[in-house]
Amino acid sequence: MILSLLLGLACWGWVEQRPALTTVMYMVDRPAAIASFQKNWRSISIIAPQSFTMDAEGFISGDVPPVVLQTAREHGVALLPLVTNRGFNQTLMHTLLDTPASRARAIRYLLYYALRDGYIGFQFDYENIKYLYRDRFSLFFHESAVEFHKHGLLLSAAVVGKYTDDRNTETAGGYDDWSGVYDYPRLARDADFLSIMAYPQHAGFSGPGPLAGLPWVRRIVDFTRANVPARKISLGIPLYGFHWVAGSTGGTPKWKGRTSLYPATAEVIAKNPPEWREDESAYRTVFDDDNGRHELWYEDARSIAPKLDLAASQGLAGISGWALGQEDPAMWERLARDYSIRHPRVRAIKGSLEARSKAAAQKIGRSGRE
Repeated sequence: MILSLLLGLACWGWVEQRPALTTVMYMVDRPAAIASFQKNWRSISIIAPQSFTMDAEGFISGDVPPVVLQTAREHGVALLPLVTNRGFNQTLMHTLLDTPASRARAIRYLLYYALRDGYIGFQFDYENIKYLYRDRFSLFFHESAVEFHKHGLLLSAAVVGKYTDDRNTETAGGYDDWSGVYDYPRLARDADFLSIMAYPQHAGFSGPGPLAGLPWVRRIVDFTRANVPARKISLGIPLYGFHWVAGSTGGTPKWKGRTSLYPATAEVIAKNPPEWREDESAYRTVFDDDNGRHELWYEDARSIAPKLDLAASQGLAGISGWALGQEDPAMWERLARDYSIRHPRVRAIKGSLEARSKAAAQKIGRSGRE
């Protein structure tokens, strides 16, 4: 009996010593994503559906799919929806940032939805913004954070991963219209956390290469930690692959690529054995067929593991994974085995939608809908 007790305490101590991560998992309204959430909710701290969009006047539209709401409420998973500039439209975003009344309207709408449906807050996923709008974007985020925090809500932002703020240094996706707008230190002062999108290193804008090679990700983490407290950093990781094809007409290859979800990746690598690239901590496979030369780089449980370890060893808040339904199922086994998953407190949602809508409108001082 004493031996059993000691063994039990030893096992309990081992569990408690596992590194803790807050896992933010993104999703879109697709059957594979919903199925993954329903199956793997135990390893998900925060579910972040890309469900809301904003127009140039600050009107917000969208809703979290009912099945996602139900699953999150049933299992106590925190909901932090994303809001995007519709279509990642640059002109739309610039117009809003130039207009105080539109910014204020967007904030009221977001508060209304969050308070009505019990979200823990929102994450800004505003992309494709000119670097010249850096100060105005930071101001909009600050204005939002002040109002969110008054109501006990979290505000986060997904920001492009970078390892320099030098405009003259080449970065993945470019500086002027992609990474330059994000002022890490200013955003970090107001954010509850930032999801640093350390992907894609290579994609449609480039030729073949890893989506998030480990040396490249480390550079991003080093730069981010120098500008953002570690406790506010969620390391964005890709859960998918990218498949390039180059025509076989001779001359310089012209690569065209597309995202490869893990089920499609598994079919390809079953016929074309992959090569593990130790220098990048990533897999790739190269083969030829009638369509030309193919090169597929992808993420799976093995390539994701060192990124999880990096987040834990650097004391980061956790990870943000894009996106559910695209991942290698073995990733979940790794998470469950090696990490303790943090779970934020979630308020219980009671009452009818009509009653909650009225209460939310009253709480922000006016109707969220105009």
